[in-house]
Amino acid sequence: MKRVKIIANPNSGRGAALGKILELIELMSHDEYEIELLFTHLEGDGKNFAANYTGEDFIICSGGDGTVNEVVNGIYLSKRDTLLAILQSGTVNDFANAQGLPTSPFKFYNMIKNFNIKTIDLGLAGERAFINVAAGGMLTEIAYSVTAERKASLGNMAYYLEGVRELLEKKFFKYQKSINLKIKSKEFTGDVDALLFLITNSTSVGGFKKMAPFADVSDGYLDVLIFKRIKISDAPELFASLVGGKHLDHDKVIYLKTKNINIESDEDVTIDVDGEKTSTLPMNFKVLENRLKIIVP
Repeated sequence: MKRVKIIANPNSGRGAALGKILELIELMSHDEYEIELLFTHLEGDGKNFAANYTGEDFIICSGGDGTVNEVVNGIYLSKRDTLLAILQSGTVNDFANAQGLPTSPFKFYNMIKNFNIKTIDLGLAGERAFINVAAGGMLTEIAYSVTAERKASLGNMAYYLEGVRELLEKKFFKYQKSINLKIKSKEFTGDVDALLFLITNSTSVGGFKKMAPFADVSDGYLDVLIFKRIKISDAPELFASLVGGKHLDHDKVIYLKTKNINIESDEDVTIDVDGEKTSTLPMNFKVLENRLKIIVP
C-alpha cells in the first residue's frame, strides 16, 4: 500500500481545485492508497506540509504555480528525495503545461498509476528554489497590477493581457522607468538598461508557451532573457515575436544559458519566483541539477 500526501489549494483555478481533488480521491479509493489530505489556507502552508515527512511515498500537489512553488521548496528544504506529482488547477500553470501534465483527474490518475518518473533541475533564487521562473521588472508589475479576484476570473494569459491594458491606461510605456542591471556570469558580464529579466527552467512563462523555446528542465542550465528598454513603437513587434517564439533574435533581447548568474541594481527591484513575490536584488541565481523527481505521463 502506497502512502500519499495530497497538498491542495482549495481556492485555486476559480474554485475548480476542490472538485478535482474529490474526483481524484474517488478514483484512488479503488486502489490500495493510504491518503493524507491537507488544504493550504495561509502563506507557507504548502512548504510546511511538504517539509514535514509523515511516511508518504510521494506527494500530490494540486494548485497553481504559487502552490507548486511552496511544495517544491518544502521538498528542497527537507533534503529528502521526495517524489512529486502535480495536478494543475491554478490560473496559469506554466510548468505543468510545459511538461504536458494532465488537467483532468482521470488522466492524472492514470499517470500516477503508470508511475513514470523524470528527474529535473530546479533553480535557486537567493535561498528560494523555483521550478519554473524567477523574474524582475515589468512582468512582475503587470502581474501585481491585476487583483486576485480579476486574476481568478480571467484565467490563463488573459490576466497578463489585462495587466498590460491597465498599465497602458496609466501611460506606463510613456513614463516607464527602466532598471539598470549589473550582470555577472561566465557567459555575459555587463550593465544593461533593462525593462525586465527572466531566469527560466522551462519553456513557458506567463502563458507564453515559447518564452524560452530552448529551455530544458533536465539540461543542467537556466535560460536567461533580458529585455532592454523599448519605445512604445517597438512594443507591437516585440509582442508579436513573443507570441511566435521568435523574440530571441530581437535586438532588444539578450539571451543566454548559464549555470550561475549574479544580478545587482542600484534600484529597488522585487523578484518574482514562480508567480510569488520574494526578496529584492542583489541576488544570485543558480541551477540545482537533478534535484527533483516528478511523475510524468
